[in-house]
Amino acid sequence: MDLSNMTADMNKNSISDYSPAELILARSEAFSRGDFSFIYDSYHSESNFRRQFTERDEYLEFAQSSLGQDYQISSCEVLQHQHKDDEAQVIFLVEMKAHGIIQRFAELAWLRQENNVWHYHRGLKITNEELPESSQSLSFTDFARLDQSTVF
Repeated sequence: MDLSNMTADMNKNSISDYSPAELILARSEAFSRGDFSFIYDSYHSESNFRRQFTERDEYLEFAQSSLGQDYQISSCEVLQHQHKDDEAQVIFLVEMKAHGIIQRFAELAWLRQENNVWHYHRGLKITNEELPESSQSLSFTDFARLDQSTVF
């Protein structure tokens, strides 16, 4: 599942239409478009992000001034996903350009349902330097080995 396959359908769907894996891709596409409203709305109300930005307008102002021009996501690929009951986990690989520098990382995202809609709750990243030779082989076990105190 990759970003390019969903671009055409993005504007047709609301946040309630996405599976956990699709939400990750939709968030990436929204970021690329500068749709920070979608990004904010896709966070779970109990996420650390929402604790930091309690007001939507506060985040939108921050995002437009700090993120809008300096960050571009060039690719986002979901590698694995699983869910049980109202929590899901999605492993995805991102390549982005930040301040002119290309960065690559993998993330394990936890999503939770809120009113029967999936929302991003928290994440754990593996930097490019820490990625295995074949990033396609990343698994949930690889993330279990990481320091869980770095979950954001």
